[in-house]
Amino acid sequence: MSEFLGAVGAFFAEYQIVWRILLVIGLCLVANWMLRVVLGRAVRGVVRGVKKAQDVDSTQELAAGPYINARAVQRTRTLGTFGRNIINWGTVIAAFFLILLQFNVDPATVITSAGFIAAGLAFGAQNVVKDILNGLFMVSEDQMGVGDLVTIGEVTGTVEDVGIRVTQVRAMDGTLWFVRNGEILTLGNASQGWGRAIIDITVSSDEDLALVERTALESASELLRSAQFARRVTGEPEILGLESVYGDRATLRLTVRTRPEAQYSVQRELRALIRKNFEEQGIRLANELPRNLGGSL
Repeated sequence: MSEFLGAVGAFFAEYQIVWRILLVIGLCLVANWMLRVVLGRAVRGVVRGVKKAQDVDSTQELAAGPYINARAVQRTRTLGTFGRNIINWGTVIAAFFLILLQFNVDPATVITSAGFIAAGLAFGAQNVVKDILNGLFMVSEDQMGVGDLVTIGEVTGTVEDVGIRVTQVRAMDGTLWFVRNGEILTLGNASQGWGRAIIDITVSSDEDLALVERTALESASELLRSAQFARRVTGEPEILGLESVYGDRATLRLTVRTRPEAQYSVQRELRALIRKNFEEQGIRLANELPRNLGGSL
């Protein structure tokens, strides 16, 4: 038995640096897991707290202070994803330096050498630095958050992850786009502040436009009274007037101010409701008229 224990001791003594490295990696993995769990619970706690206070299931349905509360949820989620990336990189770097210590390498020497190497690679690494800096600015300035509906260049979709270097956007057709932060020059965010549903109503120029306007406004008011859309609309419907006249067709524009991202569902439902009410009033839409193109005014 003593010989066996001696052999085991000799084995561990011979490979003690390997065991120390494995221990460092294991401790860093545990630390990474614990930090991610704490961060995840904090994010979920904030989100649940805001939604519970407002008694809603969806972020966009927040009733009191909709912009502040909804934005707090989105920003918390964004900081959560960004924080997870920082935790991952932080534990990897910590593990790297702790492993160097096992080889009796001074980390200060490595940092100094890395400075010279970085200077030599500065030109080649400038795109990476640009991506990281732009990502930090986007998060700190709250330009977009996880769950936001954004347009970046030709890509329109929902932000799924904001990383240190790359942002992931899920397009309407399900495609997941990976966009480098440094390449984001123009960003449109439909989830901040408020939205506006815009409905262009084209009818025969011979129709009673006052009746058309009144019926459209009544349709919008009917939509606002429904339980499904009451929380999605924040303003009163408004007819902006005669948008255009082309031949035998006249176009009126109806607008309704909505919560962020709700303008699209409001537009779809309002179009269907306007069409139904127009049929009851005997008002014909342009697609129901024979083609007779004339001049424009």
